Amino acid sequence: MPNKRQIMVDSIHGDIEISPLEKAVIDTAPFQRLRHLKQLQMGHVTYPNATHTRFAHSIGVMGIMQHVARVAKDPLNLSETDIEDLRLVGLLHDIGHYPYSHLMEQVDRIELTEEFVNKDVKATIDLQVDRYPNHEELGQIIINTQKDLIKALGGKKRAVRIANLSILTGNPSQDNRIAKLIHSSLDMDRLDYLLRDSHSTGVPYGSIDLNYIVNNLRVSPTGVLGVNKKALSAAEHTRKQDIR
Repeated sequence: MPNKRQIMVDSIHGDIEISPLEKAVIDTAPFQRLRHLKQLQMGHVTYPNATHTRFAHSIGVMGIMQHVARVAKDPLNLSETDIEDLRLVGLLHDIGHYPYSHLMEQVDRIELTEEFVNKDVKATIDLQVDRYPNHEELGQIIINTQKDLIKALGGKKRAVRIANLSILTGNPSQDNRIAKLIHSSLDMDRLDYLLRDSHSTGVPYGSIDLNYIVNNLRVSPTGVLGVNKKALSAAEHTRKQDIR
């Protein structure tokens, strides 16, 4: 059956359903590249088991986004396409990472190669060329220009939408309902990497009760994602663990 979903078994979240569209995106070269990028970069030198990748992390964030979609669907009148977009943004949120990207983002005046930033791209993306691009900017470039990824997403229009949602721009063309869910203070990216890093390193600082938090997610009348009162301490604990 063409619409049959597959199951990917994750060490943190268990079974994660993968739609045919998501499978097509995962199978592209830009996404497969994430298999070779360690989440903690050189962390495995100190913590030998910290060899987990941005590939696994991206799958995990997509899985958590499904919980957000479940909570927000009725209050925000989300369509199935909106929910699919939420999951895709979760899946592709780290597509622009490269080796040691957080370190390199601090380096100024690196000449950008024409391979990644050509005149057409610079005309459509607000990118300062006197520094190396941060991973979010580079992610937008990849989603907007990589032909196999555009094809997997179903065309240029969908690719542009996903790329625009990946960074909170304030642009009137951006769907604020979905953008607020993605860029909330209760960050699904953070929820995954705290658990995944803690699990892989053996360090307890990232230990959070994910199930309790996602079961108490709420959406305000203005579309802001949060938790109900009884889960406030758990949400605060998550932020404290991230600071640690």
